[in-house]
Amino acid sequence: MTEVKRRNGLKHTQTLKERLLESAKQTRTLALQMAPCRERENLIREARLAETTAVLEEWMRSPGLSSPD
Repeated sequence: MTEVKRRNGLKHTQTLKERLLESAKQTRTLALQMAPCRERENLIREARLAETTAVLEEWMRSPGLSSPD
């Protein structure tokens, strides 16, 4: 028999955009506390990616899909 996978039923209290922006804020704060190094640059890149994803997610959900500014 095949086992059916089920979702864990997790209910988010924040929107995806809010979660992405909070993650970006925390990651950037952590990165700015570090001395300049490769790991710090990776964290800054990760924060920037989360911010960009939040903007794109909002754009995709907008009616009419107008181009981003």
